[in-house]
Amino acid sequence: MKLRSFALAGAALVALSGFAFAVDTGWYVGIGAGYSMPQAVAFPTVGRVTANGVPYFADEASLKNAWRGIGSVGYAWDNHFRFEAEGGYTDPKVGSLNLAGVKSSLTSVDVSEFTAMGNLLYDMPLSERWNFTVGGGGGWNWTALDLNSAKIKSAGLTWQGIAGVTYKLSSLTDLQLDYRYISTSGLENFDSGHKVNLISHNVMLSLRWYFDQPAAAPPQPAFASAPPPPPPPPMPVAPPPVTNYIVFFDFNKSNLTKSAQAVVAEAVKTAKTKGFVNVQVVGHTDTVGSDKYNQNLSVQRARSVKEEMISEGLDETSIGIDGKGFHDPLVATDPGVREPQNRRAIIDLGR
Repeated sequence: MKLRSFALAGAALVALSGFAFAVDTGWYVGIGAGYSMPQAVAFPTVGRVTANGVPYFADEASLKNAWRGIGSVGYAWDNHFRFEAEGGYTDPKVGSLNLAGVKSSLTSVDVSEFTAMGNLLYDMPLSERWNFTVGGGGGWNWTALDLNSAKIKSAGLTWQGIAGVTYKLSSLTDLQLDYRYISTSGLENFDSGHKVNLISHNVMLSLRWYFDQPAAAPPQPAFASAPPPPPPPPMPVAPPPVTNYIVFFDFNKSNLTKSAQAVVAEAVKTAKTKGFVNVQVVGHTDTVGSDKYNQNLSVQRARSVKEEMISEGLDETSIGIDGKGFHDPLVATDPGVREPQNRRAIIDLGR
């Protein structure tokens, strides 16, 4: 499978995509493991002849498949791009050697490869949890041949192309499955006077954990409509039940904080106790970002509240959702202002 095909497919999907979902941002760490399938290593033979003037046959060494492990530290922006520093290791064994047309098996030659690369990746949203991930990176490779009696080392430039899918396990954890084409060139200590290249095809499974998320908004009290003044004595009238609740969100997020979950639980308790059967949830955003992006984000916030109400035992058919984007702010601001009180969803039990 060619890297160019992956790159063209990724570019086409980016151009056609109309999705806009909240994404993880900030610093993260990751680990991964996968199966590495190296190509045979060819040794240059152009112009090389035997003592009798006969040209050499093509020399090559075949490498056995092996496991590859990686670790990374990176940063993700809210425009879906990520940059990361990655370290990798694999240790395939040499399976056979073909020299001057004679093939022989080898059982005591180990190959150790260490790589250090910087990667630039793009996570294109496909749904609420799935992303298409494409990118590449470059850096340096250190390779060693362990011949028991001696160890031969060399180093050269390395690069990789990456294409795969990412699944959001939670708001702070991503699982990525991808294919990686890795190529190293310029290794010159393994064949006197000539440089060799290493190429491998890799299928990797990786986990990422985000730990530099925006600070949570301070807990906000539920918003209740003011009860009417009591009638004149002798008997005061009990105030009506609270029918409106406000759930607040972190910047560019649609998942519920603990304080938000408490507000939803209180609203569900009231709906069950008072017998409300027609509930409406409307999501809102602040003024940072495009109209289309914020409209999708406001609907996702309303959907998150609905899912929490269902998990608390409220009938799904009694809950409607809508999103207003940034068109109905609680606090009027200029465009591009991060106003915590505008990042909200309103639960209306009185419909």
